[in-house]
Amino acid sequence: MDELAARRDRSGACTSGAVSGLDSGGGEVRCQAYRPANPCAWMDAVLAPYAFRGLRGRGGVRCVPLDDGEPRLGPAILTVRSR
Repeated sequence: MDELAARRDRSGACTSGAVSGLDSGGGEVRCQAYRPANPCAWMDAVLAPYAFRGLRGRGGVRCVPLDDGEPRLGPAILTVRSR
């Protein structure tokens, strides 16, 4: 997921992250990735011992919603629109 996040180029300017769309049955909601989301050590206390260690490197990416919408429980379609 880190490859979807925003990056800094050689000049130090920030490039925009990937735009993706999520449709869980109520219409697509677009989101733009902006930085990696790394697992936190508190997961050991909340989920299970060693959860943090097991999830290290698999945290995902933080996103900003670009559209209004409401997620629904059940199957969903995720589409990466641009990088």
